Amino acid sequence: MKKNRLKKIYSRLIGIIFLLFVISNFIPTSFNLIEPGTALELSPMISVEDGYENEGDFLLTAVSSRRAVVWDYIYISMIKPDDKELEPFAAQMPEDMDMNEYIGIMGDLMEESKLQAQTVAFRKLGYNVSVTGEGAEVVEVMKDGTAYNKLKKDDLIIEIDGKKVEMAADAVNIIRNREIGAPVKLKVLRDGEILEFELETVELEGNKGNPSIGVLISSRGLEYDIPREVSFDTDNIVGPSAGSMFTMEIYNQLTPDDITSGKKIAGTGTVNLDGKIGKIDGVRYKMMAALEAGADIFIVPAENYEEAEAADIDLEIIKVETIDDIIEYLENEKAA
Repeated sequence: MKKNRLKKIYSRLIGIIFLLFVISNFIPTSFNLIEPGTALELSPMISVEDGYENEGDFLLTAVSSRRAVVWDYIYISMIKPDDKELEPFAAQMPEDMDMNEYIGIMGDLMEESKLQAQTVAFRKLGYNVSVTGEGAEVVEVMKDGTAYNKLKKDDLIIEIDGKKVEMAADAVNIIRNREIGAPVKLKVLRDGEILEFELETVELEGNKGNPSIGVLISSRGLEYDIPREVSFDTDNIVGPSAGSMFTMEIYNQLTPDDITSGKKIAGTGTVNLDGKIGKIDGVRYKMMAALEAGADIFIVPAENYEEAEAADIDLEIIKVETIDDIIEYLENEKAA
């Protein structure tokens, strides 16, 4: 009798343990797990027609993000590791948006980043590159943003604070360079009519430090005339934050002298058509990935410099505001 009772107890205990294992390892939470991603050499990923080969490397850095399970939540809440954190899932995308649609928007921003990088790199070397676009199309309006009940899906943003908007990245860069709480003035084309709005920038949940009006946007009618073919192999990487490193890799392949001086140079930052480098998210995790990949230098947007310094990671940090700042620093290093 005792043996049968013990068997039942053990069976129930094993069943409970198995159930807890399944719950903790397979049941998703309402959070994303954010941690260091990869730092990848760009020379095998980017090829410029008739470009030069170089000894050094520019490295793209990325953050890894996936849906957190219960075990992740328990572990991070209790241990509080330096290399992982939880972010509310709703902070990345609207509640009613399909994940595939969101990934598609991020993929579009990556494609824009590639086009902007090509344009800036070729222009820096005296090439004529023409760029035209109709504006930034509103894909989704978030309920917690100031654009809610004002802007609508399919609205076309054509001007912000008196500056012409030809693509989504233009709008993102202008708004992100505002202080949180500062107003922005928009001109919007809706059903053939031009409307004007003044919206205050806000800090959305899970997106601390970044001013926003609460819209997801994509470019409409983009046309580029690039002088030489540039091919990219960047599968499974989305978003605009590799723009500065794309630009430098293309620039380096267009010049006979290796501007890296044989070093491994990692970095991050968006880039606009004027060569200005913009703020990004996850700089600490990108620096961790760069250190793991053996980078010598990490290039960081000026707006992320304090965060990068506070991360206290054993990398030489170079603060930059423009692509010219990167080129000037590397040329000075080469001459030294």
